[in-house]
Amino acid sequence: ILGSAWSWATLVIVTLEAVCVLVLESLVLREHILRIQQSPAGNALSTPNVIYPILYILAIISLFALCIDAMFHRNQMQVVAFTLFNFLCFTYGIIQTIDDWQAIGTGGPLKAFNIAITVTTGVCTLYLAFATCKLAAVFGWEMYRVLGADLGMRRMYKGYEILLTLLKFDVFFFVAYAIQMFTLVDASDKTVLATFSDGRTLSRHQVLIGLAMPASAILLMLAFFGVMKENKIATIIVMVCLTCAEPYFIYQLVYLHMPANRLRFINSHKYLTFFSSVTMVLVLITLFFMVYCFRNFDKGLLVSEKSRIVGQRRPFEIDEDPSDGVPSTPTESSREDDDSSQQLMAYRTLKEIQEKHHIRPSGERTRHSKQHQGAGPSSNERVYNDKMEID
Repeated sequence: ILGSAWSWATLVIVTLEAVCVLVLESLVLREHILRIQQSPAGNALSTPNVIYPILYILAIISLFALCIDAMFHRNQMQVVAFTLFNFLCFTYGIIQTIDDWQAIGTGGPLKAFNIAITVTTGVCTLYLAFATCKLAAVFGWEMYRVLGADLGMRRMYKGYEILLTLLKFDVFFFVAYAIQMFTLVDASDKTVLATFSDGRTLSRHQVLIGLAMPASAILLMLAFFGVMKENKIATIIVMVCLTCAEPYFIYQLVYLHMPANRLRFINSHKYLTFFSSVTMVLVLITLFFMVYCFRNFDKGLLVSEKSRIVGQRRPFEIDEDPSDGVPSTPTESSREDDDSSQQLMAYRTLKEIQEKHHIRPSGERTRHSKQHQGAGPSSNERVYNDKMEID
């Protein structure tokens, strides 16, 4: 399936990294629960010393999933993206190590676990930085093999790859941000948005809990569907929603730094600021590339993407009859669309070579085999087992 030694090596290294870090971070989480005592913000559901190790575990799982997806689909941009994401995991490992060393009540095992996590992610980051160059060359040739030398098509495909990668990162940051808002923030929100006739009130936090998670999931699924199927209606809906989401994150940053609200975000203020800022920037970049890809709909990119066969490729055969108007069709129905798309790109050039050098296709060889046997080969061709070689 992967078809490259570098792809297999990268997948093995990232798998080993994920297994090691998941085990070690689970032990870190256990030590946090047993040895580090933190008070929740008001009536918040949990504390940072529990939630952030869980988010780190979620990040490692996302990294592993991104690696598998990039190797399977030969996504050149995603290889670069998950390498940078691995570096961010390494950086967070350093921050977690420093924070735990300064925490009261931590013992030797916790420090050892943190050091092991940092070393593991650091070594894997160095490998991925080198492997990215190799994989970029391998996947770049794959892109050339499928799309040819058409620079416009290749630019469109790179934009498409970048957008899919951004959407996958949006999934992680949306979920991580929502988890923090639901578990670390004081739920006793006095910001009343509406008052009903019976005296009931609708608070900001209730609206956030009720809409954030399902809306994000539906929006991202719709985004993947719209982009991958070139569905204009779905893509327009997603672009409108992303445009509306940008002011929300700006408002959230302002609300986060208001002096009256600091107690509601105690012990998680800097992390929520980071996730809010990154999510806001990601939404803006995603919106830009979604508009770019929307303008490229119906320009042939969807047909070219179907020709990226993940399995073992069949050799390309020059076996055409000049009397036929279409290329030969593969007999395997499951590969019909992919092989036909690949052959159509080179069909015109191959026909020109046939006519220029007077190459008879195999269909004509069969019909005229008796004539060659009776008359013998001409002056400029030789016959070997009913096949001709042109001088």
